Amino acid sequence: MAVKALVDSPIQKYLEALHGRVADLREGDLASYIPELTSADPEWFGIAVATVDGHVYQVGDSRQAFTIQSISKPFVYGLALADLGVERVLAKVGVEPSGEAFNSISLEPGTGRPLNPMINAGAIATTCMIAGDSPEQREQRILEMFARYTGHPMVVDERVYASEARTGHRNRALAHLMRNFDVIETDPEPGLDLYFRQCSVLVNCRDLALMGACLANNGVNPVTGVRALPEAQVARVLSVMSSCGMYDYSGGWIYSVGMPAKSGVGGGIVAVLPGQVGIAVFSPLLDARGNSCRGIRVCEEISRDFDLHLFHTSRSTSAAIIRARYDAMLVGSQRRRRLAERDLLAQHGARVRVYELQGELTIGATESLVHEVLDELAGVEVLILDLARVVNVDQAAARMLADLARDLTGQGRTVLIPGAANKYAFMRLVAQAWPQSQDLAIFQFSDSDHALEWAEDRLIATLAPPTDPTQESALADNDLCVTLSGEERAGLAAIAQRLEFAAGTPVFRTGEAANALFLIAQGRFEVLLPAPGQPPRRLSTLSPGMYFGELPLASGQPRSADVVARDGGACWRVPFAAIEAGLKIRLLSAIASQLAERLAEQARVQRLVG
Repeated sequence: MAVKALVDSPIQKYLEALHGRVADLREGDLASYIPELTSADPEWFGIAVATVDGHVYQVGDSRQAFTIQSISKPFVYGLALADLGVERVLAKVGVEPSGEAFNSISLEPGTGRPLNPMINAGAIATTCMIAGDSPEQREQRILEMFARYTGHPMVVDERVYASEARTGHRNRALAHLMRNFDVIETDPEPGLDLYFRQCSVLVNCRDLALMGACLANNGVNPVTGVRALPEAQVARVLSVMSSCGMYDYSGGWIYSVGMPAKSGVGGGIVAVLPGQVGIAVFSPLLDARGNSCRGIRVCEEISRDFDLHLFHTSRSTSAAIIRARYDAMLVGSQRRRRLAERDLLAQHGARVRVYELQGELTIGATESLVHEVLDELAGVEVLILDLARVVNVDQAAARMLADLARDLTGQGRTVLIPGAANKYAFMRLVAQAWPQSQDLAIFQFSDSDHALEWAEDRLIATLAPPTDPTQESALADNDLCVTLSGEERAGLAAIAQRLEFAAGTPVFRTGEAANALFLIAQGRFEVLLPAPGQPPRRLSTLSPGMYFGELPLASGQPRSADVVARDGGACWRVPFAAIEAGLKIRLLSAIASQLAERLAEQARVQRLVG
């Protein structure tokens, strides 16, 4: 079957559609209090998402450079905490929300301490705390800190810096006022100048998404593996972003979007979902509070569409959701197959791929899964995603799995999702995201074993003339007779009795006395292990030319499983007592040889799937 090797990620497709919807929003104005910022193109608009697994998705003007402005504040605050420790920083800058604009004069009465490090006064005080023997050395340390977050060297936009320094009279007044209270203990001008320069560092939307992903990943850059911030300080930085990062809109933001975030008058917003992703938006048209209008809309829609609000549900990381992965070439279903069919599966079974999932599927976990599926998709015709061990699938994960299944189905592939029968919310979300799924049988199997059997049957049917289980297989052609002579086969036929079974009829039950073996002539038979209070577990499915009930021929033990006719069928019953001694030895030898092959295969499967 000719199909594409890869499909686009559901996250990428979602971002492209979201960008198209929000691009028509043209509310807001360019920042004017820094004259150089008015040169920005109001049409610039980029979105980027970076996961804790190091995958970055971007759309629009995501590589357009702009100045970081106030988004620098939480990251420089983290550097100050690392340099001086929590107590010394808290002595100079508080962590209480001001509820006022970014440039407000929010100082504690009597002490002059800024209320938090996200307003200008607190950020200036924080910058003055950065360790270094000279202004140049402190600036270099800040640039190196940003480089750890983004993965590349950082530079200052000198034109924006000059414009900001030339017009920053209010910030200059704040700095000198804090010097009066000894919040800033030395000449405030060098620290103020460094603050103007840190705000003028050039970034792009992709940089900001990675910076957010570093915070989501406990301070480690998920692409480079470099630690950008000590783990002990990550929660403190995210805390002040949650309560103060959006200035006088911080309460509304955490209420409606529900993620720690920081905005800047350059048009950027970065949001963080701890343990999952960093989200960044760039669009220079600002609302009256100095926040990007498109940026707020994008984050609201992403949070709503993927249910990312911190206080909606518990979260898990993306690690260890894939319990096992294999294809039908390495691991077969419990359906026992004859030699010719086994040979076909050994050659072509990679066309059927199974992922056994476990734990909680969230946006980060599912994004990681989708990425791996797409990387390993070449040549796959049937994809089986087993949810039997999954305890929860959130809204974001359901949407992404629905998008993946829809895209693969559109390519001519088949997607099966067994183990979802009791996950009603998940199936409802899939139906909402992909209404056509209701016309398909993606949820038809209760477990991956039956889904794998169906996929094997379909694959074998495309490679060889299908075996009709209603057609009778001669006793002499049975697998057990392969090594017997013609005379021995005739002797076996002479003592065999042909029995008919209706669908669902038991051949024998667990615990019954064992006194015969059975050679299948027609139909399919299931070997089932009963379990009190639960449906029986299928051990294997057998078809014409196979046999069952043979083990007690050597052991003399009672039946250890049920055997039931799956369809209407027929068997030859061979009484143990009637088998001549020499023939019994030949049969036991053939049984032992084939049993050894099956045990070796089961051991290999156990090593693969655990």
